[in-house]
Amino acid sequence: MHILDWKNITGVHCGSVAIRNVVSYFGVDYEEALCFGLGSGLGFFYSKNKKGSPSEVIHLRAPNMEPIFFSDPNQQHEWIKETTPSAAEEKLIEDIKNGYPVFLQTDIFFLHYYNSDVNFPGHVVVCMGVDEKKKVFFVSDTNFKNIQEVTFHDMNLARSSKAEPYPLSYNHFKVKSFVPFKNLRGKIEEAILQNSYNYMNGQISERGLSSIFMILEWANNLNRWESLKDSKDIFQFAYQIIVKRGSKGAGFRYIYQDFLAIAESKSAGIRELKLEDHMKLIADKWNYIGLLLKSVGQKKSGASIAELILCTKQVFNLEYSFHTKVIDSLSKKKKGA
Repeated sequence: MHILDWKNITGVHCGSVAIRNVVSYFGVDYEEALCFGLGSGLGFFYSKNKKGSPSEVIHLRAPNMEPIFFSDPNQQHEWIKETTPSAAEEKLIEDIKNGYPVFLQTDIFFLHYYNSDVNFPGHVVVCMGVDEKKKVFFVSDTNFKNIQEVTFHDMNLARSSKAEPYPLSYNHFKVKSFVPFKNLRGKIEEAILQNSYNYMNGQISERGLSSIFMILEWANNLNRWESLKDSKDIFQFAYQIIVKRGSKGAGFRYIYQDFLAIAESKSAGIRELKLEDHMKLIADKWNYIGLLLKSVGQKKSGASIAELILCTKQVFNLEYSFHTKVIDSLSKKKKGA
């Protein structure tokens, strides 16, 4: 049996609390919101699935937050894929034996401690132990206080799920070491600028395109949602994604607001832009959209698809204003203007 010397920390979002746990393993204490922000975690996907239900989904987090957090000019991290179950399993065991925590992307349907009856691919856990005799891996996962056990068989299924909209190929990466960022203020400013730049210009992943402009495409398709066969499931899942599922509410905008509060305490330049106040407006609007999705899906009296569409366009305008302000202001500062 090989288990890393692990002090398990619980949190809100799978990816950001995974980052927090890994840096803690290396002796660094960063708040979860700081981890989320330094990974440039804000995004927006709108996907149409060919199979299963819900047939259309949204997701409000950017791709590659975890490797982005750990990357710098001297060392780039990225999600590594494997083509065979044996290679994936052998490399994972080897990394654990070498003392490295390993980020894994999984589908919670196959993680039986969730008792989930729906697929949710892309869920991040950290593998930090293995028992080859019992054929189980040990993982740290979000808000579970105790380390969870996953059999080799279930881990294989969880890591290779082909469920839409994010088919997996044993995606993983390990972290060999970590030290505190020397210039945290500069790192924060750089991460805020990078997130806004990525969001405005778009990021491609297996899930599709993450971009602020996908909000408008979604808004233009919302009228269709009421007529789709699985309409109720679509509205309910979108509500859960924004309000409930591991985001602290508002589709990660509240946790990003917390990050901006930290940023303003570290940087006078960020404080002058009043980004936290602006993000609060965005987060409140997203949370309202989430509640509207639930009401429209349940066909509650007074719930209006027209209001829902209007609110999505309003939140687009709020976000566009925020991210253009960031790019205009911080790009000039970076260039020394």
